Amino acid sequence: MPRPPAALLHRALARAIVERLRAEPDAAAEALSENGLARRLGTSRSPVRGALRLLLEAGVLARREDGRLALRRLPPAGENLPGDPLPGENPATPAPAAAERLYWRLAADRLAGALPDVVGEADLARRYGASRGPVHRALLQAAGEGWVERAPSGTWRFLSLIDGAASYDESYRFRRAIEPAALRDPAFRLPAPTLERLRREQRDLLGRAGEAGPREVFELNSGFHLALVQASNNRFLADAALRLTRLRRVVGYVIALDQGRLAAQSAEHLAILDRLEAGDRESAARLLLRHLDAGRASKARLLADARLKLDGLAAAPGDG
Repeated sequence: MPRPPAALLHRALARAIVERLRAEPDAAAEALSENGLARRLGTSRSPVRGALRLLLEAGVLARREDGRLALRRLPPAGENLPGDPLPGENPATPAPAAAERLYWRLAADRLAGALPDVVGEADLARRYGASRGPVHRALLQAAGEGWVERAPSGTWRFLSLIDGAASYDESYRFRRAIEPAALRDPAFRLPAPTLERLRREQRDLLGRAGEAGPREVFELNSGFHLALVQASNNRFLADAALRLTRLRRVVGYVIALDQGRLAAQSAEHLAILDRLEAGDRESAARLLLRHLDAGRASKARLLADARLKLDGLAAAPGDG
């Protein structure tokens, strides 16, 4: 039996909140404000409150003594979230499946420059021949990931993204500059639990090469690189890496669709972790630079038909 619309909305909002916490872990206090979330996600406080209740029940959030919410545990990429289908529930029920397809169509059209910077839900519903509910849920997903935000007068504003081969290559040159530098920073310290989590995620991804969907692949691999830069304890490097992760998210989904180099990428990630665990940060930095260079040219070529790749996901019944 389909879940009530309110419950579906609460779960979609819960996922959007977790995605925002993943993208901006240092802004957890601001991200957990009911008013702030309602404004950011374009909804009222009541459904936001329902979403936060789900996150409390899941142990993601905790209630402090002063009554405010605090982040207790940020689920790693790939872990089932409150916004995901429940055990025994069909993940392809009409509303969630429609929202998922619309999400990929939004991503494809935005990447192709086919959508204006500011759009209304009614306009998108007409464009895609869909009802407002799935459109709203797709926009909530995008808002949670940081590439669209609520705008005045009931509209939504798309944020700037890396949207082609030239800008993607430019971002690679920037990553070559900051990521090895992060490993060489005197304040670099990768906590053992973080290192083990990254190793576990990469081993799991290596064992499931060809099976993981593009969103999970992007989350795990971008999360790996972001965690290394954040371990530099250099706020300027970390802020730059965080912003770049948001900018390359949609185009990163295109890259993740081609899993020909996925096994090699995971193996290279694991080798970098081994060197860091051994205390050889200089060797790890050299491996990281080699790793970035290895995928640079092939990934740029994949962007030539980016819209077609994402359109394929929009036509599929699920997450791919």
